[in-house]
Amino acid sequence: MGFWKKHSYQVVRLFIIQIGITIFGLVLSFAVSTAFRERDDQIPLLMVSIFSVLFYLFLLYSVAWEMGGKDRLSLDAQHASPRGGTGFLLSTLSEIPNFLLCLLMLIGGTIYASGATVGGSRVFGIGYLPDTFLNSMYTGILRALLNATGLVQNESRTYFLVTGLLFLLATLPAILVVGFGYWMGMYEKRIIPARRTGNDGKNS
Repeated sequence: MGFWKKHSYQVVRLFIIQIGITIFGLVLSFAVSTAFRERDDQIPLLMVSIFSVLFYLFLLYSVAWEMGGKDRLSLDAQHASPRGGTGFLLSTLSEIPNFLLCLLMLIGGTIYASGATVGGSRVFGIGYLPDTFLNSMYTGILRALLNATGLVQNESRTYFLVTGLLFLLATLPAILVVGFGYWMGMYEKRIIPARRTGNDGKNS
């Protein structure tokens, strides 16, 4: 309970970032889909999706690094040991809505694959529609992966189940990036070292 009270703002902040990028991804995807509708070209949508995901992960890394740096200052003031793994937990907590929706998709996919197609598709849809919105930045990538499996063309009963698994896997990049960014901030490390100013390295 104490952990949640201390870090709830950070968890909510990570989720709000996802909502912001979701809207950003929806706008870009809609614009590209409209522009290339007659050509039925999926490559532009895939490129926009990759750009949106990279931008999303960059924002998460920046915010996580800042969180780790601030927490390190707080721990130093309390003479407490740093906990670099906190970022992974924070990101996992922020992904709980996605996990719950993916769980519904997996349950629905399992029911559908067992032969109860009507009930399975309904349960799947309850999770799929909101999760598609929350992960709109991944739309082009997930669509390309599903098309590559051939499940849509073959009308496979495992299509819904595989879709749920792919949406679940889509949560991993955010968790890994936030965990890594928080650890880097906690230990004041940078991917690109900051430039030194002044007369460092110069002879007087």
